[in-house]
Amino acid sequence: MPFVKWSDNFSVGVDEIDNDHKKLLEMLNGLFDAVEADEGHAVLSPVLNGLVQYVSYHFDHEEGLFLRTQYPDYAAHKKEHEELTAQVLAAFDKFNSGPTETMPLDVLEFLKKWLYEHILDSDKKFGAYLSASGIKL
Repeated sequence: MPFVKWSDNFSVGVDEIDNDHKKLLEMLNGLFDAVEADEGHAVLSPVLNGLVQYVSYHFDHEEGLFLRTQYPDYAAHKKEHEELTAQVLAAFDKFNSGPTETMPLDVLEFLKKWLYEHILDSDKKFGAYLSASGIKL
């Protein structure tokens, strides 16, 4: 059973962005399932590798839409992206130098916080703006 199920509450109203967010949810749920099966360390490497790739393409994608539509909160949102990227890279580096016992739970908590604080707050705001600008794809 998934830790978090996708619902319309998570939708920002832009299909491309929602699809990206669903990928993040898949990583969160995959890590949760592994932690529940006491195999969190076994999936941590692919999850962290996936997150490193994800922050690159997903944030570039969002920021491109911001520039295209002249999103007024671009600078603040970009700063949030930079902070999330720094946290992902720090976790990746920490894993590569020797993960701690609690690292799978720490990454799980980080992803949950990302989902509930960044997507449900910051991303919802730009979703409404982009939709009003005619961007639905």
